[in-house]
Amino acid sequence: MADDLDRIVFVSVIHTDQESVERAKEAVRKVQPEVVAVELDHDRYQQLMNPDEEMENWIPPPTGDAVQNLMEHLASLEKSLGEMTGAGVGTEMLAAIKEGEEIGAKIALVDRPIQVTMQAIMKVPLDEIYRLMNLMPDATKEIEDGSGTDLLSALKQDGVIEDLMIQFESDFPGLTDALIHQRDLYVAKDLHTILKDIKGKIVAVLGAGHIDGVKSALIARLENEDND
Repeated sequence: MADDLDRIVFVSVIHTDQESVERAKEAVRKVQPEVVAVELDHDRYQQLMNPDEEMENWIPPPTGDAVQNLMEHLASLEKSLGEMTGAGVGTEMLAAIKEGEEIGAKIALVDRPIQVTMQAIMKVPLDEIYRLMNLMPDATKEIEDGSGTDLLSALKQDGVIEDLMIQFESDFPGLTDALIHQRDLYVAKDLHTILKDIKGKIVAVLGAGHIDGVKSALIARLENEDND
């Protein structure tokens, strides 16, 4: 199990952060992996690769008013951060992909399809969705007023993201399960499959909030495999 896990180099990134873009690129150059795995699904990848006006504002087809509105608010928040930092949403993933292609690595899109995640959000109690959605306009305004730099700086401090994840799960348990935990299991399953298919190294570029969960789920899979 340890040998398999050691073949994966996890790169923790903060979306819309320029330092994360450079970290992803450097990891691929240094490791020279056989596979570069990124936290994207096929639709999201196509959106990033075709950034015309229609695709830039693309939101998956509505599956319910509350879910649709939440996705739009989250997209607006990320867009505001990207405009502030100069590192657009998904830039770190595309940078890792480009570096991987230049060294001849295989590219793996390991995130769960966005439509499946939206279906999972539809099962979350509406009060959770509305409570989070009501926070989005103020958060976006703070970023536009210049507080985004302070936010990104804070997120880079040791333990801050872990503490935020604990608080988010306490406040929004259903959304945490749909947006984080379920996707962690999906990514871990994909990485496990890749480990079985190749003998070389993997660079896995994942949002910082997913690293611990994906590692835990992957270790559990590898342990179960050893016990079979």
